Amino acid sequence: MTRSATSDLAGNLETPVIHATPSEAARLFDALDSEACRTVVRALEHGPMTAKELQEEGDIPLSTVYRCVNELVDTPLVEETTRVCQGGHHASEYSRKIGTLVVSFDSEPPVYHSDGSVLHLQL
Repeated sequence: MTRSATSDLAGNLETPVIHATPSEAARLFDALDSEACRTVVRALEHGPMTAKELQEEGDIPLSTVYRCVNELVDTPLVEETTRVCQGGHHASEYSRKIGTLVVSFDSEPPVYHSDGSVLHLQL
């Protein structure tokens, strides 16, 4: 995975761009083939969530949530961090690192118009 930035046409805004390797792209497509994983990714649009919060938001079994987040953290799309709670309890929380996914077959880099990070998969 490599990172770069691109500017809008006026050159005013820079958008962070993550370029995935072929193996990362394959893992991402495999994960996104699952409706449950897509539900998890959509839920993370609202911000970081624990597995229990994802279960409640997505109305899917907790075991399915754990399977999905394990698949998704192996991609450039989702990252896992630790939420430190009062009383010494800690929980893994998951967040979406990417706001926009762009897939291209051309060698020319596309122009991105996004307020968040962009994941560019060039096939």
